[in-house]
Amino acid sequence: MLVSTLPNNLAMSSLEIAALTGKKHLHVIRDIKKMISDLYDRDATNLDNRIDPPSLGNLHKIDDPNMDHPKIQGITVTKDKRGYISRIDLDYSHTITLVTGYDTKARKKVVDRWMALEAKEQSTPTIKPSPRKRKPAFDVAFKRLLNVAELLPTLDANQKRLKAARGTYELTGVNPLELLGETSLPAPTNENYLTPTEIGTHIGLSGQRINQVLIEQGYQIRVKGSSTGSSYEPTEKGKDVSRFFDTTRTNGKGSQQQLKWSNQMVSVLRPFAPRKEKVS
Repeated sequence: MLVSTLPNNLAMSSLEIAALTGKKHLHVIRDIKKMISDLYDRDATNLDNRIDPPSLGNLHKIDDPNMDHPKIQGITVTKDKRGYISRIDLDYSHTITLVTGYDTKARKKVVDRWMALEAKEQSTPTIKPSPRKRKPAFDVAFKRLLNVAELLPTLDANQKRLKAARGTYELTGVNPLELLGETSLPAPTNENYLTPTEIGTHIGLSGQRINQVLIEQGYQIRVKGSSTGSSYEPTEKGKDVSRFFDTTRTNGKGSQQQLKWSNQMVSVLRPFAPRKEKVS
């Protein structure tokens, strides 16, 4: 389609006007030059590439020396590499002015074409870019989510902090507890609790073996773990010497429970450590 767009307006090219009216393109260019000369009292032999106020020079309407007549806007000249005019784009006003001198049938074709262009322009919805969502500051998000977590009666203080940290990560991409190096929060007690691996380091057993011994001695049972739950649960025998801790996941998203044991379990499980052979 030989139609271009001038700033804020549709435009029709000299090529399409020639096609609609059956005229030769060079004759349409000639007619446009004459129209410019008649309208703006200017020799249009060498048209500037852009006919608007910054490049008008002496171009002006006889009765409009300030050169601010709206009809002056709306003409774009395109030249080829040799410097010859390859097309001229006209806005509605200049197009209708040009074809007024043409025969009735040719003029009607141009007018019908403009009506079709305007109808298409009006029916095309304007798509506005979605506004960019700004992420809240992580410290503000954490404080607000912590206030919400305080309303949850089934959570202890540490669980509330961990959930607020998880929500902050979802909103901002930042886990505030990890920034402080706190990947887990201690239980509200002064007694030190150890993981099976930590117990094993004291008595020379692996964490896997410690878990097995705890099962064999009736302190815990193995359960089907989940993304947020532990793979072990204490029995009635093990409840008094164990505690679940909420620990943030390694990717910072959410928390998971980990069963830890009182440090007194080191001495309880020491007899199950491999005996050292006496050196004779």
